[in-house]
Amino acid sequence: MLGLRNVLGTSPLAACGALFILSGCSGAEFTGGAGTAGKSSTGGSSASAGQDTGGSSTGGSTGDAGETSGGAPDLGGSTGTGGTVSGGCDCDAGEYCRDGSVDCFACAELNRLNFSTPERLATVSDNGQGSHFPRVGATGTDLLYRFEGAGLRYTADASTSAGSTVQTSLATDSAPLLLGSSVNGVPTVKLMGFNFVFDRLEEGRRWLYLAQWNAGLMSSERAPAPYNDGTDNYSMAIATKPGTDGVARAFWMSRDTNTMVPPALFTARLAANDPAMPVALTIGQKMCRADDADLAPWVTSNGKTLLVSHPRLDANCKPTGQGKDIYTALLEPATGQPTTSALPMNDINSPMDDVEPSFSVDMCDLYFASDRDGKFALYRAHRR
Repeated sequence: MLGLRNVLGTSPLAACGALFILSGCSGAEFTGGAGTAGKSSTGGSSASAGQDTGGSSTGGSTGDAGETSGGAPDLGGSTGTGGTVSGGCDCDAGEYCRDGSVDCFACAELNRLNFSTPERLATVSDNGQGSHFPRVGATGTDLLYRFEGAGLRYTADASTSAGSTVQTSLATDSAPLLLGSSVNGVPTVKLMGFNFVFDRLEEGRRWLYLAQWNAGLMSSERAPAPYNDGTDNYSMAIATKPGTDGVARAFWMSRDTNTMVPPALFTARLAANDPAMPVALTIGQKMCRADDADLAPWVTSNGKTLLVSHPRLDANCKPTGQGKDIYTALLEPATGQPTTSALPMNDINSPMDDVEPSFSVDMCDLYFASDRDGKFALYRAHRR
């Protein structure tokens, strides 16, 4: 796998569209925010072009609020508020009201990404040394996250309780991801399928683990090759429905601390003998290479939208040393490769580190970790 990094030359992918209004980049999925009509909260509705027909996921991809089949959404995302936003609007669950209007828009439509001021989630952030990787649990109120020094933590209601450490979790465990359905087809020793992934520090490096979750962490085992390859492998995200063949696609970080090979993002289908390929991601409208960074990827269940965090870059594509920002890019689901450069989410980003983003199950809220208040805490921002 390490040799694959040599092909990560400057990508020809172009950044297109204005910030958060990703138009003309990938067919009809993102056709612009200002030009799409929404449903008025006082009656009447009109179709909105540019709908992301997939939903969202946890740390990887498990919610799907906008499935074309019209089925129920996958479990995943975060502890969303159902999309109800203050300001005189009366929107249904899964909708939000834009600033300065009374029109309701489906949160599953990702052609326009604007957010209200992020709010700090004190319940899951106040105690301890810091909180990371907010990811949805199995309902609309619960949350999985990493608590520094304790490992993975689960709460049934993130607004009222910090929850407790997941049984059998170790202090080094990180990046929890609970899927809405079981994934099959990956050869394992004892698991017939899995619906939970995380990573763990063992034997001097990080390993990806596949597991079964049923009201708690059950059986788990190390992921086979190519997801573990003898180097550090961590921060897995999964698009559960990227195509019509029913095969999920994984994204994860890999690095070799022994040879000083920097972190790189890889993708592979969750199927036997599918090779790992580097993701040729670029950052910003200057298309800077996404190098030397733990991206903490998260992807929607249809495999079309990627969230990452990356160090802030200057005009020469060099890290400024002034913190990390959250970015979003469009993907081609069949290959897992970007069709746009990753653009910063300026409504969310602060002068400090903003990392580990994920959407709520209904796509109405963005969750992330930030040290803007002195230590890493979890934050939530509503669509607007």
